[in-house]
This record gives sequence, structure tokens and C-alpha cells, in this order.
Amino acid sequence: MRSLILFLALAPALFAQAEYFPPQTVRSDLPNIVLITGDHLRWDHIAANGRPEMITPNLDELVRAGVSFRAAFTVGVACTPNRASLMTGRYPSAHGLISNGIMMPDDEVTLTHVLRDAGYYTGQMGKLHFMPHKDRDHREPYKPYGFHQMRLSDEPGCYDDAYGRWLWAQGKEVREKARVTMPGDRLKLEYYAFEGEDRTTHASWVATETITFLEDTHERQPDRPFFVHAGFYAPHPPLNPPQSALDRYAGRKLPPRYFADDELDALPAKFAAGMRGMDLLSTPESVWDDYRRHFYAMVTHLDDNVGRIMQSVKDLGLWDKTVWVITSDHGDYLGDHRITSKSDRPYDGAMRIPLIVAGPGVPRGKAVDELVSVVDVMPTLLDMTDLPLPKGNQGMSLVKTMQGGPGREAIYMEGRKNKILRSKQATYAIYENGEEILFDLEKDPHQLRNIAAAPEGAELLQRMRKALLLKTIEVQDPLPEQIRPY
Repeated sequence: MRSLILFLALAPALFAQAEYFPPQTVRSDLPNIVLITGDHLRWDHIAANGRPEMITPNLDELVRAGVSFRAAFTVGVACTPNRASLMTGRYPSAHGLISNGIMMPDDEVTLTHVLRDAGYYTGQMGKLHFMPHKDRDHREPYKPYGFHQMRLSDEPGCYDDAYGRWLWAQGKEVREKARVTMPGDRLKLEYYAFEGEDRTTHASWVATETITFLEDTHERQPDRPFFVHAGFYAPHPPLNPPQSALDRYAGRKLPPRYFADDELDALPAKFAAGMRGMDLLSTPESVWDDYRRHFYAMVTHLDDNVGRIMQSVKDLGLWDKTVWVITSDHGDYLGDHRITSKSDRPYDGAMRIPLIVAGPGVPRGKAVDELVSVVDVMPTLLDMTDLPLPKGNQGMSLVKTMQGGPGREAIYMEGRKNKILRSKQATYAIYENGEEILFDLEKDPHQLRNIAAAPEGAELLQRMRKALLLKTIEVQDPLPEQIRPY
């Protein structure tokens, strides 16, 4: 009996240690994979994507080392749907996470499950957001979702999650300097300099935990491939970059904001009322400039910490054996259309995201302007590793697209109350009350004049309506499979 009690007491530690033992078979040709996600990070927040005003030397290095998809898009309007689609290769209406506040179903097969079954050692550091985080005890265990190791923090300092507990371990003063307001209590434009040391920011913590995972895994299992997701919260508001990053934008030219004084006049009534209700239309340009400098400083601080992870992989001698994927769950309007954050408004600022792929077998220094979706990341990585695609996957591999092949004809996005179709020529959206938005991107690339009700938009409107209807049919959940004719 005493032996049994001793075994039960030690069992968690024993089983955790057992994870380090290699699986029965490991393919020596499998590359390591580092997946890095930002939050609210737009495609044009990277200098190498055509925005020299930005300071992103490390992301620029990855662009030069691989392929940058400059027309990559989300599948929805919030964190959870896009993160679930990134990891499952399925649309929100298929995996069920159509908005924030929904739990990832237990029967969804994630990228991590496939890689783990193939012998990868897997780690999750930082934000995942597969479970609602409001009114949840963040000290309680998280579902594993195929990860061997998880150090989770879905917010940058308001919970006693892994980051919050790490801060407490540094001391009460360190913890309080890093504390942020709860999501529901934040201001529309909240920005200030981080009070603590640079090493104690959420972004620095995510990078440090990722580096620890890399070094520890390589030491214990040098021949086993690893997959790690570094889930950064930055540059998500509240904007609290360290002063060191903020100083780099002092007096620096900022990217332009795109808006028109009369753009609301052509928008449907409820749609326009929602934008007016944000109470930002009369915000002075000086406030927008201050806000955006803090935002861009968050991007640069994120870039600094991506660079730390890159350097760790180089120091371990694994650079030539590692695939890198950089993306985001969505962007941020950031003053375009005189609004901020993200929503179901179909503007590219929130829907268009970075997607960089670099590593073995990937062309170097190539910019791709074909349309691609976040659902395409999982099938691309599985194609690159020659691993099977799970049933129900709705993405397409971008391996041929990286070599000059075609992308998608159009991008499909969805929320609880709207559907969006974005082609190279147009953006079309329809809402539950029947309101429609249509932008002719060839004539109006910054989406400033809705022509859904205008005579000159009639033909394009009909084409986009039909295309959206067909796409909605196409993306119906293929699961469960039909196994008999009746």
C-alpha cells in the first residue's frame, strides 16, 4: 500500500519526464517547426512588406529567407475562430468556434495532434485561446490539444496564469508593474509605456519560455524534431510597449491612414451608426499619432523577441533544419476609416494578415501576391513534412503557390452575423439584417466608397452575391463523412 501511495505521488512527475523519451520511430528527415503568431498584427506592419516606416529587422530577415504571402487573410473577425482555423485547417462554421467565448471541441484534430503522432515533441508558449478566458481560474489545467508542454497566457498581465505567476515569482513590485486592466474595462484608445523592465513584458516572457523549450528539448532529445507555437499577444491593445521600443519611433515618419470624410454617407444605416458609435471620428490627428507610435513600438518589441528566438535556433545549430511560419489571427484598423481594433467590418486592415514561410525547401526572398487563407497553413506544413492530411481539412497546400502556382480565387470569411467574400477585384459583405457592402478594389483599393447600392456597382454586386453563395456551399463541413448511400 505504501508503495502504491508513493507511486501515485510521483506519477505526474514520472509521466511528465517520460514525454522526453523518443517515440518508437522518428523520421530523421522531418524538419523542426517554429510557428509564431502575433495578435492584431497586420500584413503591412512588416517593413519588408513595403512599409519602410516600420522597424522590424528580424521579421525582415525571415522575409528575405523565405516567402512572404502579401495577400493572406483571416477566416473571421476574432481571435478564437482564426486560431482554431490555423490549427485545424477548417472554417469556423466547421470547427464550431464562430466567435470568441467558445470551447474548442474535443474531437477536432489539430496540427499538433498530427505532428505529435508523427514523433514531434510539441510545445505551446503564450497565447492559444482555444478556451474562453473570462470567468475562468487560470491556475487550473488547460486541455492539452496535442501539446507535450504548455505554458499559457491568453492576456498580458491581468490573470494569474503562467505569465502572472512568473511575475509573482519575481516579486510583488514586478507583478504590479506588469498588471493590465481586464479586457472589459479597457479604454478605446489606451496607451502608455510599460513600467517594468523590458525582460518582464509579456512578449519577452513568451520568447524566454520558447527559448527554454528549444534548449531543453535539444539537450534531452537532440535527434527528435520539435514543433513549438510562440503565441505572442502583441501588438494587441492595451498598448504598453517598453520605453526602449517607443523611443525608436520618436520623430519617425508614420505610415498613412486611409479614410474619407464622406465614406460613411454611402454605408448602410446600421453599419454607419456602429462606426459613429465608436466615438472616434473626431479624434485629433495628434492622438492618432501618439496611439500609433505606441502600436508600432509594440510591433518592434515583438520583432525584437522574435529575433531572440531566431538567435536561439542559430546557436543550437538548427537553423538549416527548421521551418518558420509567421502569421497573425487578425489585424487592426489602426485609424483607417477613423476606427480602431477589429470587428466584422470587412476592411483589409483587420482581415489581411502577414504570412511568412521560411526554411528547408522554401524559395528565398520571394513575395507572393496570390490570395491565401489562414486555413492553408496546416495543409502546407503537412505537405512540407509529407504527413497525412486529416479528414475534414478544408485548406489548400501552398507549396506549389510558393513555387509560382496559383492561390485562391477568393477568400471566404464568416462570423455569427455576416459573411464576407474578398477577391482580387472586390470585397463583398452581407449582414443578418440584409445590409450589404461592396468595394471595387481596382478603383477603390483603400475601401472608401461602398457601391452596393450604386448603379455602377450593380453588375459587380450580382457576381459577388453569386460567388459568395457558391462559396458558402463549398465550405460546408465535410464531417461526419457519408459512409453509405442511405
